[in-house]
Amino acid sequence: MKISNLMIAATMAGSVALLAGCGGPEVVNDPTGQGIDQTQTITAYKNTTEGYTLNYPDVWHSHVSPEDTLDWGGSDLPAENVVVFNYTPAKPGAKPEPLVALAVYDQSQLSQLEKSGGDGYHKPDVIATKDGKALVAYNRGANPYELTSEDGQQFSARAISTDQLKNAISW
Repeated sequence: MKISNLMIAATMAGSVALLAGCGGPEVVNDPTGQGIDQTQTITAYKNTTEGYTLNYPDVWHSHVSPEDTLDWGGSDLPAENVVVFNYTPAKPGAKPEPLVALAVYDQSQLSQLEKSGGDGYHKPDVIATKDGKALVAYNRGANPYELTSEDGQQFSARAISTDQLKNAISW
């Protein structure tokens, strides 16, 4: 029986695809103790303290990583639990830039913030509410990179709207 080059190529491609699918995601626990798990395959972010899950948009599967911090735009957010999703530039050693932050406030705390406003106040978008708490998003206003640069284009491609966030979060 004669085996064609096409059959050999198809068998090899199938073997490579099968091997690439082996191995499940590895769960990494958050060292800061915020109760956050992230899979190494970066398909979802789960905040176990507050109980919400963000399914990453397809374009986030590279160059986006979460960071437990209260810092947003140089000032601290007075929330119970904050995670900032940073874009990591392609240039080695370049500083990551925040795309979006998720924070949890109790309803009275959020109302108080909205009433007081102030110079350092960043108005968030309410994504979901549950048990007297609000999950909010702070979106980055402007692209920090030159729009025609590779990082400018990659950052823009990973920017996410409030509606996209609402559809990607379960709480």
